[in-house]
Amino acid sequence: MTTSRSIAVLAIVGAISFVHPPLGAQATPAAPTLLSADRVISRALALMGGEQTLRSLERVTYRMMTQWQRTNFRSMPFVDQPSFEPHTDVRDYTLPAWRNTREFGTNRIINVIRDSIALTTLGTAVQPLSVAYVDERAELFVYTPDRLVLALRDAGDVALGADTMIGGERHTRVTATLAGRLRGTVFFHRGTGLPAMLRFRAGHPNDFGLVAWGVMPVEVWYSAWRTFGAISTPTQWDILRVGVPYKRMTVQSANFNAEFAADSFAVTSEQRAMYLGSSATRPMHENVVRRAVNMATPDIAMINAFGIQAGAARIDNGWIMLGAGHTTFSYAYGARLLDSLGATPITAVLAATSISATNGGVFTAVDRGIPVYVSQASEASLRRIFEGAARLVRGLTRVKAGTTIGSGAYRMQLEPLDLPNTPGSLMAYSAHNGWLYIPDAVTPLDIAVARERARALGWTVKAVGTAGVLFQPVSP
Repeated sequence: MTTSRSIAVLAIVGAISFVHPPLGAQATPAAPTLLSADRVISRALALMGGEQTLRSLERVTYRMMTQWQRTNFRSMPFVDQPSFEPHTDVRDYTLPAWRNTREFGTNRIINVIRDSIALTTLGTAVQPLSVAYVDERAELFVYTPDRLVLALRDAGDVALGADTMIGGERHTRVTATLAGRLRGTVFFHRGTGLPAMLRFRAGHPNDFGLVAWGVMPVEVWYSAWRTFGAISTPTQWDILRVGVPYKRMTVQSANFNAEFAADSFAVTSEQRAMYLGSSATRPMHENVVRRAVNMATPDIAMINAFGIQAGAARIDNGWIMLGAGHTTFSYAYGARLLDSLGATPITAVLAATSISATNGGVFTAVDRGIPVYVSQASEASLRRIFEGAARLVRGLTRVKAGTTIGSGAYRMQLEPLDLPNTPGSLMAYSAHNGWLYIPDAVTPLDIAVARERARALGWTVKAVGTAGVLFQPVSP
């Protein structure tokens, strides 16, 4: 964990701009030893086992542990709140195919991505899997270390850049279009000759968890080198997105040119047709599973649709949407669901969740001149969303103490709130029905902290709502 945070602190500023070196890095004059891009790549290939050996690698089994890290923009260390996922990653580069067996407690999910088809198996049922996993397979196969150096060798536009100092250590930069799909720069440690980091920019328009960030900076850091048979490879891959840690992938074991069961990547013609005819070929956030609005009360609407915000609450002559959806599509769909009630217009948006993957539709509200209220925590995320879309930040109002939306019986009061895991959050209160909305609340402790603050403000709380459960009556 300390190593991950140290790496993240080193890289966070550098990751924000593709053309700038990481934090603490600076361009320096070339060292006395004359280098060329070809010599840098050749040296790395030789150290990793030799170009011929790496090119003969067609199959591999990785036993891995992925540590998922919460995307957040606080400057405090150790706030990534990781979760851990053991998985077995099996590949056949000739197909190309990827079989990833993921373990979640007693559940085991098997994802098979073969060429442009993605399927998943839970128990015995085979179902279509989102096209976002096809995108993930393509990116993963580029940044896997041995594939990466071979992609550099095969690129037709390789260029050697000025050396860069990272943490006081000299690194050589080599830039190229990798596997014909992304323009990236690989930083090779000048002393060891091994790749230390890959940097590129990419968007993930099919992934509802990443789409909001737009075209984002991505970094993959390599460390903890080990040798498996004839091949040497880093066993720790740290991925940063939007300039902050996203996940750490640790290779626990590797079996190169492993033997697989004949049906490891089997996709029948029926399964292929099932996938191509399904909604899985569309972006995740456009796959609306349930199309309904349920009224928790006459004044609180729960929007039941995958990828849409938690709901909406009545304020004076309109509705305030609780979140903006993953994208413009999500926002517009949520608005149409509200319209189906014959409801009055949307007059404000509360884009307050600190992890703003569900606030990507904020541009629709801003372009329509609808006020968008944010917390200190969510504003930091929203600024990155504007940056990823290459847009000027505008239309956001950070909530201050005593903020009120509306002036009639349905007015909503907003207050900043520090939660244990999300300082800089907020809470909203509707006096006419005693409803307290805490968008970042996850645990009973969060709710207890919010209710304590509400009592101090003289609010009588009869029900609470979170992004997960919008309306829950409580005792005074």
